[in-house]
Amino acid sequence: MGLFRRKREPFLTASPDAPVPGMSTASSVASVEVSPTGAPVDEGPGVVAEPFSLAVEDVFTITGRGTVVTGTVATGTVHRGDAVEIVRDGVPVMKATVSGVETFRKQVDVATAGANVGLLLKGVSRDQLVRDDLIRATS
Repeated sequence: MGLFRRKREPFLTASPDAPVPGMSTASSVASVEVSPTGAPVDEGPGVVAEPFSLAVEDVFTITGRGTVVTGTVATGTVHRGDAVEIVRDGVPVMKATVSGVETFRKQVDVATAGANVGLLLKGVSRDQLVRDDLIRATS
């Protein structure tokens, strides 16, 4: 007998006809898709369940352009020209305008949830922003 020979046992021991939890018996597809955190997943591109929000990961200045914040869009979508507010510790501290959206060195008009982006902000300077500030759509 070889070193790796052993009896193979089935991974699932349930009957092939038994229903699987979370699966529709009619179509065999998941009834509700959830993310690793347990939150429901958006139904697809273009579906926006919540307003825009982004946690600031880094802040820098581009000479002649303005202040840029980078981060991952947590919820919603952001468009060039959108009005946003900066929130620190749950309190809105100032307002700004998104004058540019860039993802992977490409200028885009819109960014959706999950995208890593750089936002060029008008009306705010670099020293007014810190890591973990929240950029969100104005309410």
